[in-house]
Amino acid sequence: MPVALLAIAAIVAAFIRLPYDTIGPGTSRQVNDLVLVHDVRSFPPQGQVMYTTVSVRERVTPYEALIGWLDPNTAVESEKSVRGPVPPKQFEQLNVQEMADSKKVAEAVALEHLGYHVVQGTGAAVRTTSPGSPAAAVLRPNDVIVAVGGTPVSTKEQAADAIKNHRPGERLRLSIVRGASTPTTVEATLASGPDGKGYLGVYLDTAGLAFKLPFQIDIDSGSVVGPSAGLAYALELLDLLTPGELTGGAKVAATGDLNLDGSVGAIGGVYQKAVTVRRAGATVFLVPKDNYAEAKASAGSHLKVYAISSFDDALRVLGSLQGSNALALPRPAGGS
Repeated sequence: MPVALLAIAAIVAAFIRLPYDTIGPGTSRQVNDLVLVHDVRSFPPQGQVMYTTVSVRERVTPYEALIGWLDPNTAVESEKSVRGPVPPKQFEQLNVQEMADSKKVAEAVALEHLGYHVVQGTGAAVRTTSPGSPAAAVLRPNDVIVAVGGTPVSTKEQAADAIKNHRPGERLRLSIVRGASTPTTVEATLASGPDGKGYLGVYLDTAGLAFKLPFQIDIDSGSVVGPSAGLAYALELLDLLTPGELTGGAKVAATGDLNLDGSVGAIGGVYQKAVTVRRAGATVFLVPKDNYAEAKASAGSHLKVYAISSFDDALRVLGSLQGSNALALPRPAGGS
């Protein structure tokens, strides 16, 4: 009888599904042949820029969970910690959209770095204001700032830079559009921010965000989803559009959530990604600053891990590699 019960239990354990996922090492792929440009001169590099993925198994069986717990390179995470309250189907759709967005951001960041002005908007939309800040007295959510101190702005970055050009205590004029009304002017006296520059206390997004590319760019992401390949795509595009070698001819892996302002945010599964990159033979791994410790812990002795917070940080790291042109990139004629 006990033997029969054990057999039944073993059969049940092979089919029952737990609310846990396993996250293990995935694949690492060079993106040199995934990024293509048309009707512009290009310089195919010899070195490789690589992205990396993780292998995820959802709602694993007790056996799979046990194997994951015993494998030092695999993490076993609850569904809630991976997806939060988002339903699986919606979570999948969000990941697909994040990949689509990351490709657009990669194109914009690389081209803006080369002097092309491709990011366009209709102003800086107010997301929220800090309680008690100068902005709280004059701005409302969904207001769109179209000029700062008389200077027109079309993106949140332009608005933020314009605000910081003014000193604490200055009376700042803002031209805003509220709802369907015509632009009106409001004024606020700037406080002093943590950096000693003028502080308004407003959180902004770009209104009517659009990208106007000077030539056609194709990025083939295949079945890969999520935002973490954007940094690799941006570096490859920059390498493709400039003579010389961005990586110095080395095999470089990169991961991170690249944002439109060039900042690079943390992502998940970096411990497993470092294992993947190491096995793929990369010599350099660029990771978000907040992910550095876990990447370093699984990098081994031959993979050099570098912490970065921005696209410029990534270029500074690459510029330290022998043969890299990262610190002396030319600007192509016609940037506009």
